Amino acid sequence: MNLKAILAVSILANVLLGALALRSPSPAPVVEKAEPAPAQPAPKTKVIQQTVTNTVTKRITWEMVESGDYKEYIANLRSIGCPEETIRDIIIADVNKLYEKKKKEARGTPKKFEYWKGGNPFAGVMDTELMQKLRVLDEEKNAVLRALGITPDAKTEMAQAMVMNPLETALDFLSDEKKSRVVKLMTDMQSKMMEASKDGTDPEAMGKAMKDMETALKGVLSPQEYLDYQLRFSMTANMMRSQLTGFDPNEGEFMKVFTLREAFDSEYSPMSRGNENEEQRKAREAAEKKLKEDIKTSLGTQRYAEYERAQDWSFQQMYRAAKKADLDTAEAVKVYDMKKAAETATTEIRNNKDLTQEQRTQALQGIQQQTEASVKAVLGEKGWDQYNRGNNTYWIKNIHR
Repeated sequence: MNLKAILAVSILANVLLGALALRSPSPAPVVEKAEPAPAQPAPKTKVIQQTVTNTVTKRITWEMVESGDYKEYIANLRSIGCPEETIRDIIIADVNKLYEKKKKEARGTPKKFEYWKGGNPFAGVMDTELMQKLRVLDEEKNAVLRALGITPDAKTEMAQAMVMNPLETALDFLSDEKKSRVVKLMTDMQSKMMEASKDGTDPEAMGKAMKDMETALKGVLSPQEYLDYQLRFSMTANMMRSQLTGFDPNEGEFMKVFTLREAFDSEYSPMSRGNENEEQRKAREAAEKKLKEDIKTSLGTQRYAEYERAQDWSFQQMYRAAKKADLDTAEAVKVYDMKKAAETATTEIRNNKDLTQEQRTQALQGIQQQTEASVKAVLGEKGWDQYNRGNNTYWIKNIHR
């Protein structure tokens, strides 16, 4: 896969979806209202007059102010002289708390973030039915505020419309406090990457931004939390998900390959390709060879063959066409095997010196026609229409040339 495409996948997979911070109500205040004592009558006899300075204090508790009815609640706050801005903050915080509880009930048990799945793992947590329920709750909450004469914050409304927050699920292994810190570090890293690419892609600067963030993360997260973060957001994990189309690893297999590839990528960053000297290139190639051997040992011969096939661009196109035609991985594998068989037969005929040019041409045309018919039969009309685009079928058309 082209490096720029891989890099784009990695950056896009880390696109941050901002989380809305809820303000908690202030601790229940105790408001004291001072009232002067009744005036003393003037003495009729000449005596020493004592000035009365003590006051009677009436204690107003929060329970006396708070009410289950928001309009009465606001009236009570105003009656004790609470500033309008403070009233607004108190009511918004209280309504937010109420609707966050409703959202939590709507979400139920969060779906596990399946970081080992190929493609975009964020798509797996985007429950459209749940998204609609949350939108309705947000609209209802804003309607409640407007009915109380409080205009919802425009930025908050826009964020509610844009954010369904799969990042919340992706960071399900962290506390709320750590989530906030991690999101900030990720945002800072993206800002640095954008700055580094302002005048064209600068792999070295972008790589440094990622390294700086990873170092900062290690100071915030425990070793296990940092590993969980890497499995979800690292460049290695994002590259694996984009390259393992049709391999469908389970969690254990993904972890095995990730452990080996992450160690390799730390030593030989994909972003450094093209900027190596001859010695560095040879060192990387030797390390790549060992990496493949280690992955094969870890996965076993059969699964390693499937792992290698999944990274073949031609197979990825077959797989995508099959999926768009509502077919399964098995159909893509059949077409891939046909391609390999056709390529082997074509090579044998071209290398057969006992054939005349005319015989060779006829044999190759026969392979081409038979292969195309077989692929159409496997994919069906819809699948063939999806697959026969761009350069996907160049290998079929090129057989007899």
